[in-house]
Amino acid sequence: MIELLQLKQLVAFAEYGTLSKAAEMLHISQPTLTRTMQKLENEFDILLFHRTKNKMELNENGKLAVIYANKILDQTKDMINLIRANDRTNHTLSVGSCAPMPMITLIQEITQRRPDITISTELKENEMLLKGLNNGTYQIIILPYKPEQKDIYIKEYGTEKLFFALPFDHSLAKKEAVFMEELDGENMLLYFDIGFWREIPAKKMPHSRFLVQNDEFALKELVELSILPSFVTDVAIRLQGAPNNRKIIPILDEEATVNYYVVCLKTSNNTIQQLIYN
Repeated sequence: MIELLQLKQLVAFAEYGTLSKAAEMLHISQPTLTRTMQKLENEFDILLFHRTKNKMELNENGKLAVIYANKILDQTKDMINLIRANDRTNHTLSVGSCAPMPMITLIQEITQRRPDITISTELKENEMLLKGLNNGTYQIIILPYKPEQKDIYIKEYGTEKLFFALPFDHSLAKKEAVFMEELDGENMLLYFDIGFWREIPAKKMPHSRFLVQNDEFALKELVELSILPSFVTDVAIRLQGAPNNRKIIPILDEEATVNYYVVCLKTSNNTIQQLIYN
């Protein structure tokens, strides 16, 4: 049976032209390479070389054997790369999300079921998430609406509700619920990395100034110590607890309640589909 190593040595001989040079580049002895070429001829049961006293070169059969050897070696490389890529797909997952909290809960669920999987995450705008899903940047995305694309699987993934976190002495702290416009014009604390949620206060409270914080710990300190209103969601409260020294007030605006959807392509492998539906 012909071995890949024999084909590699045949190709090396064709590339370098002499047994001595090919053996040197392969880091083997010339007699070892000579025996390999003889074994190949025995496997084919035909001569592959013209031999003279001081020289050996490929004949027409040998040249044809080199052509097919290169094809087989290239296909072998492709097979190895594809299988390795498939294995990485089964053990590596890229998730894009429109907001942090549903991404956190999804990652927790996936990790519990498949602790062997390495997960990378990223917050992006909705259009970038869909583009990334279609071009292979993400294998799973989370959107705040149900997309109409046909070649995808979609799973409803719960809701998230936005609340005001007001100081207890705030003028609206005694109300059961408020609209965002009731605080329009007030200075507000806001965390930078909240995905699409940043769009809603900017739209509904155009006269407010938002003091955006990049550091989550710094924001928590400011929320606890300052008199400025801030935001929080029910999912964040469930996962991280309610902020201290604050009255949590529901927001009545329709935009303050969002339904999430987890999405993957129908062409995704079974592992990804099972992570969504199981």
